[in-house]
Amino acid sequence: MEGATRAQADITAERAREWSRRFVDAWNSRDPEQVLSLATEDVVWEDPFIVGGTLRGKVALREWLTSLWRATPDLHFELVGEPFISLDSKALAAAWKGSGRFTGPLDPPGFAPTNGLIEMTGVDVHEFEGELVKRVHTETDAMSLGRQIGAAPAPGSGSERFGVLMQRFAARRFRAKSK
Repeated sequence: MEGATRAQADITAERAREWSRRFVDAWNSRDPEQVLSLATEDVVWEDPFIVGGTLRGKVALREWLTSLWRATPDLHFELVGEPFISLDSKALAAAWKGSGRFTGPLDPPGFAPTNGLIEMTGVDVHEFEGELVKRVHTETDAMSLGRQIGAAPAPGSGSERFGVLMQRFAARRFRAKSK
């Protein structure tokens, strides 16, 4: 490994475990500065809970984190199992589960609090520049969370059937436009 820069260093199992623990601990601190200290200035973060799906830079990351913790001040994450290392040893993925009470407004997009418990699971993929994360890609079930806070209808409900009917009308318009 002589001559290799830290940005090119392979991710070992121990580094993956240590990083994943630090990352979850930073989130559980509910202090934006702790999460920001783990990221590059130009970090790219992709998450279905970000309006538009992607944010860029520490300023945007701080704003998003603040909005999440305003909505769920007791938000807590745990790792599920061991992290995974990419075949080229340049990225890692970690499965997680999270929960908290939705007691404050989620703005953007403007959801009102329910005071109910929300639970979610997901996987984060992390790419690095040296010791800092330069890209985070999150996969999680946004529909499940939407149902938990009343933003999406329950399966089999009248609201879901109405939504399906509305989607069929919209699909008909889309098909007509594509001809």
